[in-house]
Amino acid sequence: MKNKKILEILKKNKINSFFLCIPLLTACNNDSKKIIGLLGNATSEGLEKFLKLSPKINNTDYPINNSNPETKRGDGNEGLTVEVNVNESTSPDISGYPLLFIKFNDVGKIDFSNISDVELLSIQNSDAPLDILNLRNDLVKILVSETQNGDWNIAYKPDSSAKLDLSWTNNTGTNVEITSFTINEVEDFLLKIMGNENIIIPKFNLDVNDTKIIQIENHNDGNIVICADENLTGTTPLNKIFLKTLDEGDIILGTPGTSGLTDVPNVKSIELIASKNGDISLGNLGTNIGFNKISSFLLSSEGGVINVGAIKAKQIDNFSASGVEFSSISIGNIDIDEVISNFILGGDAQIEIGKFSGNGVVNLNALNMTKNGINLDFTDLKGSVDIITTNQVDVITLSTSNNMDIIDLGGTNVNLIDNTADTHVSIESDKIINFDASLDKMILGSVVATESNFLSETNATNFADALTKSNLAMAAGQSYYFSYNVANASEGFSLLFHDKDDDGSSDIVLTLAGINTDIITHENLGTL
Repeated sequence: MKNKKILEILKKNKINSFFLCIPLLTACNNDSKKIIGLLGNATSEGLEKFLKLSPKINNTDYPINNSNPETKRGDGNEGLTVEVNVNESTSPDISGYPLLFIKFNDVGKIDFSNISDVELLSIQNSDAPLDILNLRNDLVKILVSETQNGDWNIAYKPDSSAKLDLSWTNNTGTNVEITSFTINEVEDFLLKIMGNENIIIPKFNLDVNDTKIIQIENHNDGNIVICADENLTGTTPLNKIFLKTLDEGDIILGTPGTSGLTDVPNVKSIELIASKNGDISLGNLGTNIGFNKISSFLLSSEGGVINVGAIKAKQIDNFSASGVEFSSISIGNIDIDEVISNFILGGDAQIEIGKFSGNGVVNLNALNMTKNGINLDFTDLKGSVDIITTNQVDVITLSTSNNMDIIDLGGTNVNLIDNTADTHVSIESDKIINFDASLDKMILGSVVATESNFLSETNATNFADALTKSNLAMAAGQSYYFSYNVANASEGFSLLFHDKDDDGSSDIVLTLAGINTDIITHENLGTL
């Protein structure tokens, strides 16, 4: 049974009150059976909490002062503190110690080839970089606490395809920063941040052949900052990225516009889940080699800020972004080569997206965005778009690519607009920019537009004048009224009104910027 020896140590030493010194627990439990239950799972938080501060067990010191340290044998009932005091690569012969504590006091290496029986590693306060190699692939859990520094290297045995579960606590009262972090022979990397102060990793090097999964969870108030100024390396094999905040601490994995993951051809899934006050930043994605086909890209916030850099992809099957009130989600420019099949925006979050570009097709539905409208810029997109906008004020800028675009705009209530407005900027309604009347279609209601229920006129001097003329047309039986070249505006714009409830008066309106001639007909209008 995993952790059996660790449990025996706890029983032998009658450890039943070590939780007193752990701030993450709200109460002490003196029932040893409950403690054993907490520690029964190899990945439980009980072990992590137990070893965050000095462990209250029998512990033997094992200083390494030369390249050939003496053999060390334990009876399975003790922990062993290994102190590296020599600038050498050492391969100590150690067995019988299920708990191993490591401190690097000099720039040395520990080769685990001759170390057995270890079930849990705890990295303690160190004055020199961590460098360990040839770990067994069943040695999954590593705990880190106190001050660390230098270039870190954790390597498993060749062809291990290991899972590394790293729980890192910083309660030192100040930031902890290492110079770089390299992992080798690790397929699945899980990093859990548990402390109150920040942890900073300027350089992060994944295994260029093996690392397929990155999972980062922040459980406390300290931030984890990885590659704020430099790109991650070794990202080509990745197929999953999962980032989640559970408290007030942030996760930064690259900085949008500055750094990120340049090569992501094999990524199939990205999931970012922000807590109420814990923000998430994910840097640029695929600036060199983009996604080939990503199945799921999910952004969800309970109040925190999610910021994603520029995205380059051949195909995205499902892309969703949503959040509760006070959430903010920002997505950089999106370069799509083939298609975004299902792009869903929803919730009360403020959502901003950069420019779309590439040859692809974008199918986007923002109908369930309930608090703010959306501004979408397809100027540089050579493919077509199929869009359902919000019920708020939206601005859609289309490309001039000679492809058919379909835009379903909810329209803006005519009573919400300043009647004296006489420019498309001052008219705060849904807007379409670069509408191509020879190709594009817009959906404004469920009534089928025909020659008999559609009327176009000009010479309106401002919004109020156009609305008056529209109401006269609606009273006469029209359902759609197109007022072109409103106010003879120099930038050119038109207004399209619709009698949504068929009561003989105008209900909603949208602005067509750049259109000042009578080129819109009933054939440009579709229905759901």
